[in-house]
Amino acid sequence: MKHTAVSRHATVFLRLILCLLLFVAASAWRSPAYAQQKITFPSAEYANKFEMARKPGKPIEIVGYLSLPTIPVSGKIPVVIIAHGSAGIEAKDTAFWAPYFNKLGFASFVVDSFTPRGVKSTVDDQALVSNAADTADAFFALKFIAADPRFDANRVGIIGFSRGGLAANETSTKTFRDNVLRADKNLQFAFHIPVYAGCQNSRYRKNGSFDRTGAPMLFLMGSKDDYTPAGFCLDQIKGMQQEYPDVIDYRVYEGANHSFDNNQGAHYLPTGTSTRDCPMVETDIPSWARSIVPTGQRLSLAEENQMYKDCVKRGVTVGSYDSKYRNMAAKDIEDFLRKIKMID
Repeated sequence: MKHTAVSRHATVFLRLILCLLLFVAASAWRSPAYAQQKITFPSAEYANKFEMARKPGKPIEIVGYLSLPTIPVSGKIPVVIIAHGSAGIEAKDTAFWAPYFNKLGFASFVVDSFTPRGVKSTVDDQALVSNAADTADAFFALKFIAADPRFDANRVGIIGFSRGGLAANETSTKTFRDNVLRADKNLQFAFHIPVYAGCQNSRYRKNGSFDRTGAPMLFLMGSKDDYTPAGFCLDQIKGMQQEYPDVIDYRVYEGANHSFDNNQGAHYLPTGTSTRDCPMVETDIPSWARSIVPTGQRLSLAEENQMYKDCVKRGVTVGSYDSKYRNMAAKDIEDFLRKIKMID
């Protein structure tokens, strides 16, 4: 009898231990800090956008942080690539936006384009990392995710912020896609969400076309952005809407600064560089000739370099004192995803 009682107590104790372990495991999975898996994937290095349109890149290993949906998903899982801004990966990227998309039924993949290149921030000097890097990394993240049988290769979208917003915009350019992905150029993003992107010199044309894939796009901007002013993007959006009807949408949040989704308070960065006082530049893809919009004045390389030396200014305001604009953006993104039938 004594032996049987001991056995019963041991069995109960083991069951309690098992339940505790299962609870801890489940809790860890629900916690974003544990749910994000660090993954290394191959990308390519390009010195500039010209190379990204023409040449093969040099191999480089890049890091991303993957988290899976926190709601049930039937069939293959859709994915959102998240491209960071000039400050590198921030808490808002991993602690808000990644879980936000997870709750909508997407896996999220936050790509780190800086750390593998030995850089923490490009706020003071954007030349520390090629302005082609974020776009190329996003394309290779798409290729990497599409090859994973868990994920739906036809439902991989991208959202990017500031520099990452430029990547979210330029990954819809067919010439860049075709050259970077080459043998995999049948792949394309299902949607693009550029957030306070820099559009001053991201206007590319090919044989009179904006050379886009035609995937749906939602631009989110702030009316008080003195870092990457909304006006440059609005000019580009107007032209794209004419060429791609009912595909390109946008929102301008009245009173919002750059990085309006960062609710840790607005602050001034005296050394942050901006092209806000520069003219809009357009690139003709076949010839790679650069010209000023709307005058059409052609720029030699020397003239362009001198122009940026004269027009680039320092001193920008970033952030928000509350979550007002972030909440507005989250609602607009959800409405957009519903409209394009990425979610029910």
